[in-house]
Amino acid sequence: MKLKTGIGLALCIVLIAAGISFWLQKNQQIDKIENIQYGDKLEQKLDIYMPQRIPIGKKLPVILYVHGGGWTGGNKENVAEKPNFFIKKGYVFISINHRLSPKATYEEMASDVALAIKWVDSHAGEYQLDRRKINLMGHSAGGHLIMLVGTNPKYLQKAGLSPQSIHSIVNLEGPVDLVEFIQWLGSYKKVFGADPKVWKQASPLAYAAEKNLPPMLLVTRRAASVAGFVKRTQLAGNRVEVFESKTLTHSEVTKLLGDSHASGEAKEMTSAVETFLKDKN
Repeated sequence: MKLKTGIGLALCIVLIAAGISFWLQKNQQIDKIENIQYGDKLEQKLDIYMPQRIPIGKKLPVILYVHGGGWTGGNKENVAEKPNFFIKKGYVFISINHRLSPKATYEEMASDVALAIKWVDSHAGEYQLDRRKINLMGHSAGGHLIMLVGTNPKYLQKAGLSPQSIHSIVNLEGPVDLVEFIQWLGSYKKVFGADPKVWKQASPLAYAAEKNLPPMLLVTRRAASVAGFVKRTQLAGNRVEVFESKTLTHSEVTKLLGDSHASGEAKEMTSAVETFLKDKN
């Protein structure tokens, strides 16, 4: 009788502990630390979203997010439900601002992203961040910038970092072939100029054959637009996955990622991103 009572008591303790763990995960309290300067330029600021309580000695993987806005606008506040979602999954979420056109060139914007990565690497100990697991995520223009930093080694080198500083990349509808993109949307000549040679240099596609690139997930509404990049990077031995959306708009790709109320393809997209990151972290 005592044995059965002991087993029952132990089972109750396990169930209670599991329930508390589940409750804590679902009701994780979030700290937001705003407007940390990561460089000496006014625009070079970042916000950190992180759990209020992190166990002593625990280091969390990072998602460094770069907003969209056509290289001329946007803001680090444009994160929708992503911080809440990813913090519950065990990440620290960092969203950055960077310099914008026409005051800055695309190269200066990419350098800002690399500098933000450098900041995370240098300050990892202060915030219990795992500097070995810095994952980049960006939407639209931000997706282009993270892909450029992740494929063209000069930006990380300039920041004093190695290519291994980036653990993985999630590109949400960021163009990888600027030649095709600007021919399609000529208004962006105001950012990249009128010279197709410059467009090519600004294209992650130009560096797709680099060896040892970080694993990448490309979320796109037009798989054909990334097919050339995928082929080149896979031939070089790199790992790249594609999630093609057929129903979401350009803005919904970022707005609905991590939204607990989303359904259909938006829910499938979130699952694909979550699975990709979980596999890499």
